[in-house]
Amino acid sequence: MVTYWILNSLSKDIADSVEYANNIVELWRELEDCYEQTNGARLYQIQKEINDMSQGVLDIIGYYTKLKKLWEELDTLSEKTHCSCTCTCGAKENMHKAEQDRRLIQFLMGLNKVYIVVRGSILMMNPLSTLAQAFSLLIQDEKQRERSNQITKCFLSLLP
Repeated sequence: MVTYWILNSLSKDIADSVEYANNIVELWRELEDCYEQTNGARLYQIQKEINDMSQGVLDIIGYYTKLKKLWEELDTLSEKTHCSCTCTCGAKENMHKAEQDRRLIQFLMGLNKVYIVVRGSILMMNPLSTLAQAFSLLIQDEKQRERSNQITKCFLSLLP
């Protein structure tokens, strides 16, 4: 049944090339051998997108979401490099904190110049804030800017 399901989910050309596999394990190995791609090129592409990412015309939520999606994809592809051992010396937690700090810095580096004051405040925190805390501060600042812009537009519309 699983063999039938896999064969029907493949394109006709690919299904034809593996339809005579003796069992599901052999079928899967043939597919894996022929079509598995190395993650190196994708890892490079994702890291390049992250490095080149900037807020541009996106709002804070859009920018954060786009960056977070790339980080999650990078984590998924790099899954084998994550440590799953139990550590009593704190090295695992320190490595995780260092990675979170690196991501915070990447996020802040891509922000538009209008957030220079908030970015500076976040970077002055000791210990360095979490990405979630920085995101929250930036959302508040963005909303305040929007309110100020609306008030200014309303005021200007009242002028003769």
